[in-house]
Amino acid sequence: MRIIGIDPGSHRAGYAVLEKNSSRIRILTYGTVEAPSGTQSPDNLLILRKGLREVLEEYKPTIASVEEMFFAKNKKTASRVFESRGVLLITLAEKNIQILEPTVSQIKKGTTGSGTADKKQIRHALKLLLNIEPLKGHDDSWDAVAAAYVGLSMSSSPLLKIKR
Repeated sequence: MRIIGIDPGSHRAGYAVLEKNSSRIRILTYGTVEAPSGTQSPDNLLILRKGLREVLEEYKPTIASVEEMFFAKNKKTASRVFESRGVLLITLAEKNIQILEPTVSQIKKGTTGSGTADKKQIRHALKLLLNIEPLKGHDDSWDAVAAAYVGLSMSSSPLLKIKR
């Protein structure tokens, strides 16, 4: 089973593709798709879409775990992130990839056991769970690995099989 985890942003989206064989989970690739700072909409959205398509074509995941977004403060930032999230979701849907949408607290709890864990605790937990060295690049990559890891757990739920 291959799953892609995605951490959406307005100009950068973290991604990670994990593969599970029996009980072994390994990271096949991770990174970020980025539009240069200052790129206006919809050009930034086209760049994110193109980058995601390239990852999907190469690794062919069957499930995606896209972090659910929650913003309470800056509505302008939230609007831009929701735009890119929508583009990423539709790109996945076009490839007929089943989409899971864990919340931030589900991702925290699924990796560390605590729904209030911070980024440092999540990184430490992922290093132990996946037996990996620290990842290079942006935090978005770690967030995408965490989303994919939790998505793997969610994908084995009997409730998910009912929805299919």
